[in-house]
Amino acid sequence: MLAAFDLGDPDPVTLRTGASAWNHDSHNGGRRHPHERCARVFVGPALDGWTLVFGHSSQDTHRIEDAGDRERAHTEVVRERCADLSRGFGAAQWYGMSCGDGWTAWCIAEGGEVVRYYDAFDAAEKGDEGPGHPAESGYRLPHEHVDTGDAFDAVGDLPDGAGPLEVEAFYARYVQVKRDLGIPDTCYATDIAARLSVDPGALGARTRVSGTGVLALTACGRRYGHPAGALGV
Repeated sequence: MLAAFDLGDPDPVTLRTGASAWNHDSHNGGRRHPHERCARVFVGPALDGWTLVFGHSSQDTHRIEDAGDRERAHTEVVRERCADLSRGFGAAQWYGMSCGDGWTAWCIAEGGEVVRYYDAFDAAEKGDEGPGHPAESGYRLPHEHVDTGDAFDAVGDLPDGAGPLEVEAFYARYVQVKRDLGIPDTCYATDIAARLSVDPGALGARTRVSGTGVLALTACGRRYGHPAGALGV
């Protein structure tokens, strides 16, 4: 996996430290040099038989950032990377979610070919090119709109400063109306990952772990070093 992403100088780290590094680098607005976001990648231990990689290689990062159309370049990088990895490992998946809005996306490759690519914002703007994947069965895709008329008026609004009992009652009414109308739950990247491989947000005592995670340097990291800043342990 390190060779596939052109990574080197791996340091064994805990899941907490690896996640801390990924969070720090992804949200690092006060960078000292322009390569801090592409300096390192967290490669986790095997989780239920899957290896999770958080980050981009230097080559992928700069290909995206230097492109005139970054969104298109990002899509191309993801599709090519997943196809390449699936040729070597049999299957490869990529997942993306935003912590600031409703964007979510996934790419699924098997045997050297991408069998599904979905981006919620692209689908909302241009339509879903499909084909869908069986892992999406029973869900509503994020871009799909359901006209419910005034069905949710009786649910009301959740008031500011609502307590736990009010929140619980609100969501109970909301779920009941959805059930009455036959509206399926909306799926996000974590839902698809949970069905196909590993949901990183749902790791627990039942997760099978083997090996050790590492924080490895990209080509930029080997030249400029680790980004400054403390990490959780």
